[in-house]
Amino acid sequence: MGNLPHSIQKRGSRYAIYLPRGYGKRYQGQYDTVEDAVAARDAAMRRLAPQPKIEGLTNEDEEYAPDELWQAAFKAQLRTTQVAEKRGRRKITIPQPKRPFALAFLSDLHLGNASTDYQTLKHDVDLIAETPRMWSGFHGDGIDNWIVGKLAGLQRGQPIPFDAEVQLLTTVLETLEGKLLWVVAGNHDNWTVKLAGIDRIKEALRGTRVLYDRYEVAFDLMYGERSIAFKVRHQWKYSSIFNATHGIEVGWQRGDTDFDIGLGGHTHIGTLCRPFIRHGRRRYAILTGTYKVDGDYGRELGLPTPTGRGSGAMVFWPDGRRLFCESVQTAADFLRYLLARKNT
Repeated sequence: MGNLPHSIQKRGSRYAIYLPRGYGKRYQGQYDTVEDAVAARDAAMRRLAPQPKIEGLTNEDEEYAPDELWQAAFKAQLRTTQVAEKRGRRKITIPQPKRPFALAFLSDLHLGNASTDYQTLKHDVDLIAETPRMWSGFHGDGIDNWIVGKLAGLQRGQPIPFDAEVQLLTTVLETLEGKLLWVVAGNHDNWTVKLAGIDRIKEALRGTRVLYDRYEVAFDLMYGERSIAFKVRHQWKYSSIFNATHGIEVGWQRGDTDFDIGLGGHTHIGTLCRPFIRHGRRRYAILTGTYKVDGDYGRELGLPTPTGRGSGAMVFWPDGRRLFCESVQTAADFLRYLLARKNT
């Protein structure tokens, strides 16, 4: 076979390999053929070749030990589980259950927009704050927040800048302090979360205790021995051009919440309430309108002009009766009449 490489020696019918000095252990074993021995020698030399000494912070220093990773994963899972458990047992208890009360359903304020009816909005917010036993919830689009891609150009026509929109919303929430029970963010509100991870609505709620979620709040409204299941979203899936509340109604059937009252907004078409029957009980699909009167974006898409302004409200009797009103003012007037009539 000719001369063998100096690092390979023949021993009987086999070939032993020896590495040069500086590679640590020199003898590396025996192989049946010269070719196998040469391949093994080259692989060992690549693996054991002296390397430059690297000191300081390296890529290995940023790796976690397996135990640390598992502990971090367990902690994240525990936190998520605890949040899910609390989300599943939300409850609001009305005081003095033998007296009538009302809930106003606010949504689609669109603060910052030049076409928002600020007079009506302020009137309704002040009315809720001043009316005894009238409380409220909010389900989305408190601000215009035009920060998304092609929509950012709409901000140029806004009379109120980004920061002032949030400040104005904070003023609304402060006015409703003690009267606001739940808040669900809308698609406009959530754009900042999706783009920057900043929840501006949650920041505006700092110091106020409410049921809060970026997408959905389900809770039981308790007064005395009575309980009403609510499910509140800004947008509902399965919407229909033929039935404005179709998404809410189908949401009862395909969703995971057996609610008595479903609340939604987003469409801007106007405030309405549609009863529907499920499992022998009368349920309500309530769609609120908007305080936004008009807008270039709606005209660009060919959307219909909103019918009416503002949000609706519902009056509740202690015996379980309830009455939906298309305006906060009507509900407040009727509630005051009931409270005066009962001399309370």
